[in-house]
Amino acid sequence: MKAGRAVAAGVVGGVAMTTLGWLVRRLGLEMNAEMMLGTVVSSPGLTAWLIGFGMHLMISALIALAYAWGFEHVTHRAGAAVGLGFAVIHVVIAGMVMAMIPAMHPIIPEQMPAPGPFMANMGAAFVALFAIEHLLYGTIVGAMYGPVLHARPLHSVAT
Repeated sequence: MKAGRAVAAGVVGGVAMTTLGWLVRRLGLEMNAEMMLGTVVSSPGLTAWLIGFGMHLMISALIALAYAWGFEHVTHRAGAAVGLGFAVIHVVIAGMVMAMIPAMHPIIPEQMPAPGPFMANMGAAFVALFAIEHLLYGTIVGAMYGPVLHARPLHSVAT
C-alpha cells in the first residue's frame, strides 16, 4: 500500500471539501464541518475553526488509508471512477455518523443545531452538499493514488 500517497491524496481531498464548503458559505448556506469539529474541544470562533480544520485533515488522511487498502486488496485498481465508487460507501457511513454527533458533541443541540443523518435536519441543500463533498473527496483520492501495487493476478486458462 502506498501510505504516503494515500495520506497526501486524503489531505488534498479534505482541502477540496473545505474549499467547497467555504464557497457554499459565500452563497449563504451555513454548512461548516470544521466549526462543528472544532467546537468539540473549543468555543466557537477562529480557534475552533482552525482546530476543526486540522481535525478534518487528519480524518481525511486516515480515511484515505482505508481507501488505499480497498484499492490494493478489494478492487486491485484505483482511479477517479473507483474512488467515486468507494465514496458512495463513504457517504453512507459518514451520513449515519452524522446522526450520532449530538451524543458526542458538547454544544449540540443547545448552541448548534443537530445535523441529523446525512445533515437532513438542516435541509435538502445540506444533504446534497454533504454527498457532493464526499463524492469529490473519493474522486480525488482515487485519481491521486495512482496504480496499485497489488494488481489482480492473471489466472491462466487450462488448455
